[in-house]
Amino acid sequence: MDEARHRRRCTINALLDGYGSLSVPQLLLSTSPDFHHQVLPESLGMKPRNREAFAQHAAGIFSVFDDFRMIPKSIVDDGPGGMVVIHAQMQGILKAGAGEWLNECVMMIQLTADGSQVVGVTEFVDSAKALQMAREHAPRDFGCDDTSSKGGEWTRDEENGTVGSKSMTLLFGLGFAQIIVVIFLLYLAQGVIF
Repeated sequence: MDEARHRRRCTINALLDGYGSLSVPQLLLSTSPDFHHQVLPESLGMKPRNREAFAQHAAGIFSVFDDFRMIPKSIVDDGPGGMVVIHAQMQGILKAGAGEWLNECVMMIQLTADGSQVVGVTEFVDSAKALQMAREHAPRDFGCDDTSSKGGEWTRDEENGTVGSKSMTLLFGLGFAQIIVVIFLLYLAQGVIF
Protein backbone atom coordinates (compact mmCIF):
# COMPACT_ATOMS: atom_id res chain seq x y z
CA MET A 1 0.00 0.00 0.00
CA ASP A 2 1.52 3.36 -0.97
CA GLU A 3 2.11 6.08 1.64
CA ALA A 4 -0.70 8.43 0.49
CA ARG A 5 -3.28 5.65 0.49
CA HIS A 6 -2.07 4.47 3.90
CA ARG A 7 -2.42 8.02 5.28
CA ARG A 8 -5.98 8.33 3.93
CA ARG A 9 -6.87 4.94 5.43
CA CYS A 10 -5.48 5.97 8.83
CA THR A 11 -7.51 9.20 8.73
CA ILE A 12 -10.70 7.30 7.89
CA ASN A 13 -10.02 4.76 10.65
CA ALA A 14 -9.46 7.61 13.12
CA LEU A 15 -12.83 9.12 12.15
CA LEU A 16 -14.67 5.81 12.52
CA ASP A 17 -12.91 5.10 15.82
CA GLY A 18 -13.87 8.61 16.97
CA TYR A 19 -17.54 7.79 16.49
CA GLY A 20 -17.07 4.58 18.46
CA SER A 21 -15.25 6.34 21.29
CA LEU A 22 -18.35 8.36 22.25
CA SER A 23 -15.83 11.16 22.91
CA VAL A 24 -16.29 14.43 21.05
CA PRO A 25 -12.60 15.45 21.40
CA GLN A 26 -11.49 12.10 19.94
CA LEU A 27 -14.05 12.36 17.12
CA LEU A 28 -12.73 15.82 16.22
CA LEU A 29 -9.06 14.74 16.17
CA SER A 30 -9.19 13.77 12.50
CA THR A 31 -11.17 16.85 11.37
CA SER A 32 -9.76 20.05 9.91
CA PRO A 33 -10.50 23.49 11.44
CA ASP A 34 -12.85 24.27 8.53
CA PHE A 35 -14.68 20.91 8.81
CA HIS A 36 -18.36 20.76 7.81
CA HIS A 37 -21.03 18.08 8.14
CA GLN A 38 -24.34 17.63 6.30
CA VAL A 39 -27.01 15.00 6.90
CA LEU A 40 -29.11 14.04 3.89
CA PRO A 41 -31.72 13.70 2.53
CA GLU A 42 -32.57 17.38 2.86
CA SER A 43 -36.19 16.43 3.61
CA LEU A 44 -35.02 15.67 7.16
CA GLY A 45 -34.52 19.40 7.63
CA MET A 46 -31.11 19.01 9.26
CA LYS A 47 -29.02 22.08 8.56
CA PRO A 48 -25.34 21.86 7.55
CA ARG A 49 -22.99 22.14 10.52
CA ASN A 50 -19.56 23.65 10.95
CA ARG A 51 -17.04 21.96 13.25
CA GLU A 52 -18.41 23.59 16.43
CA ALA A 53 -22.05 22.79 15.62
CA PHE A 54 -21.04 19.23 14.67
CA ALA A 55 -19.31 18.84 18.05
CA GLN A 56 -22.47 19.97 19.86
CA HIS A 57 -24.62 17.60 17.79
CA ALA A 58 -22.24 14.69 18.38
CA ALA A 59 -22.26 15.36 22.14
CA GLY A 60 -26.04 15.13 22.14
CA ILE A 61 -26.09 11.91 20.15
CA PHE A 62 -23.30 10.37 22.21
CA SER A 63 -25.29 11.15 25.37
CA VAL A 64 -27.96 8.57 24.47
CA PHE A 65 -25.53 5.65 23.96
CA ASP A 66 -23.63 3.40 26.35
CA ASP A 67 -21.78 1.81 23.43
CA PHE A 68 -21.54 2.63 19.72
CA ARG A 69 -19.65 1.32 16.70
CA MET A 70 -19.48 2.44 13.09
CA ILE A 71 -18.78 -0.76 11.13
CA PRO A 72 -17.77 -0.30 7.48
CA LYS A 73 -19.50 -2.63 5.04
CA SER A 74 -17.61 -1.16 2.08
CA ILE A 75 -15.08 1.62 1.52
CA VAL A 76 -14.33 3.23 -1.83
CA ASP A 77 -11.35 5.60 -2.13
CA ASP A 78 -10.95 7.70 -5.27
CA GLY A 79 -7.37 8.53 -4.30
CA PRO A 80 -6.32 11.72 -6.09
CA GLY A 81 -9.68 13.42 -5.52
CA GLY A 82 -9.45 12.94 -1.77
CA MET A 83 -12.99 11.52 -1.57
CA VAL A 84 -13.77 8.36 0.37
CA VAL A 85 -17.23 6.81 0.43
CA ILE A 86 -18.21 4.44 3.23
CA HIS A 87 -21.32 2.33 3.52
CA ALA A 88 -21.47 1.62 7.24
CA GLN A 89 -23.61 -0.15 9.78
CA MET A 90 -24.16 1.83 12.96
CA GLN A 91 -24.55 -0.42 15.96
CA GLY A 92 -25.05 0.75 19.52
CA ILE A 93 -26.52 0.12 22.93
CA LEU A 94 -28.89 2.85 24.12
CA LYS A 95 -28.77 4.09 27.70
CA ALA A 96 -31.35 3.33 30.37
CA GLY A 97 -31.91 -0.18 29.05
CA ALA A 98 -33.55 1.12 25.87
CA GLY A 99 -31.97 -1.70 23.86
CA GLU A 100 -29.86 -2.09 20.76
CA TRP A 101 -29.73 0.50 17.99
CA LEU A 102 -29.07 -0.68 14.43
CA ASN A 103 -28.89 1.68 11.48
CA GLU A 104 -26.88 2.26 8.35
CA CYS A 105 -25.55 5.22 6.43
CA VAL A 106 -23.47 6.20 3.44
CA MET A 107 -20.81 8.81 4.21
CA MET A 108 -19.04 10.78 1.53
CA ILE A 109 -15.87 12.01 3.20
CA GLN A 110 -13.70 14.75 1.70
CA LEU A 111 -10.08 14.70 2.87
CA THR A 112 -7.37 17.33 2.71
CA ALA A 113 -5.00 17.11 -0.27
CA ASP A 114 -2.45 15.19 1.82
CA GLY A 115 -5.16 12.88 3.25
CA SER A 116 -4.33 13.70 6.86
CA GLN A 117 -7.59 15.41 7.88
CA VAL A 118 -11.31 15.23 7.19
CA VAL A 119 -12.60 18.44 5.60
CA GLY A 120 -16.24 17.39 5.30
CA VAL A 121 -18.74 14.60 5.68
CA THR A 122 -21.97 14.32 3.74
CA GLU A 123 -23.97 11.58 5.39
CA PHE A 124 -27.01 9.89 3.85
CA VAL A 125 -29.00 8.32 6.68
CA ASP A 126 -31.95 5.97 6.92
CA SER A 127 -34.79 8.50 7.24
CA ALA A 128 -37.10 6.10 9.05
CA LYS A 129 -34.41 5.50 11.68
CA ALA A 130 -33.70 9.25 11.94
CA LEU A 131 -37.41 9.76 12.62
CA GLN A 132 -37.35 7.02 15.25
CA MET A 133 -34.26 8.55 16.88
CA ALA A 134 -35.89 12.00 16.95
CA ARG A 135 -39.11 10.61 18.37
CA GLU A 136 -37.79 8.15 20.94
CA HIS A 137 -34.21 8.88 21.96
CA ALA A 138 -32.62 12.05 20.62
CA PRO A 139 -31.75 15.08 22.70
CA ARG A 140 -33.85 18.21 22.17
CA ASP A 141 -31.30 19.76 19.75
CA PHE A 142 -31.09 16.69 17.48
CA GLY A 143 -31.66 18.90 14.46
CA CYS A 144 -34.76 17.54 12.78
CA ASP A 145 -37.21 18.16 15.59
CA ASP A 146 -37.22 21.94 16.03
CA THR A 147 -38.56 22.89 12.63
CA SER A 148 -42.00 23.42 11.24
CA SER A 149 -43.58 20.71 9.13
CA LYS A 150 -43.21 22.76 5.94
CA GLY A 151 -41.33 21.11 3.10
CA GLY A 152 -41.14 17.70 4.73
CA GLU A 153 -39.17 18.83 7.78
CA TRP A 154 -39.84 17.16 11.12
CA THR A 155 -41.70 18.62 14.07
CA ARG A 156 -41.98 17.13 17.55
CA ASP A 157 -45.25 17.17 19.48
CA GLU A 158 -44.07 17.37 23.09
CA GLU A 159 -47.46 16.35 24.52
CA ASN A 160 -47.63 12.91 22.93
CA GLY A 161 -44.00 12.44 21.83
CA THR A 162 -44.78 12.04 18.14
CA VAL A 163 -43.00 13.44 15.14
CA GLY A 164 -44.80 14.44 11.96
CA SER A 165 -43.67 14.83 8.36
CA LYS A 166 -44.95 15.33 4.87
CA SER A 167 -44.81 11.75 3.65
CA MET A 168 -44.63 12.33 -0.08
CA THR A 169 -41.77 14.82 0.24
CA LEU A 170 -39.88 12.32 2.35
CA LEU A 171 -40.49 9.45 -0.06
CA PHE A 172 -39.38 11.56 -3.00
CA GLY A 173 -36.30 12.67 -1.08
CA LEU A 174 -35.41 9.08 -0.19
CA GLY A 175 -35.78 7.86 -3.74
CA PHE A 176 -33.80 10.76 -5.13
CA ALA A 177 -31.06 10.34 -2.52
CA GLN A 178 -30.72 6.64 -3.31
CA ILE A 179 -30.36 7.39 -7.02
CA ILE A 180 -27.67 9.99 -6.33
CA VAL A 181 -25.75 7.66 -4.01
CA VAL A 182 -25.80 4.83 -6.56
CA ILE A 183 -24.59 7.14 -9.35
CA PHE A 184 -21.88 8.55 -7.09
CA LEU A 185 -20.73 5.10 -5.98
CA LEU A 186 -20.58 3.92 -9.57
CA TYR A 187 -18.47 6.95 -10.40
CA LEU A 188 -16.12 6.32 -7.48
CA ALA A 189 -15.89 2.62 -8.26
CA GLN A 190 -13.55 3.67 -11.02
CA GLY A 191 -11.09 4.58 -8.21
CA VAL A 192 -9.37 2.35 -5.73
CA ILE A 193 -11.36 0.03 -3.49
CA PHE A 194 -9.90 -0.60 -0.02
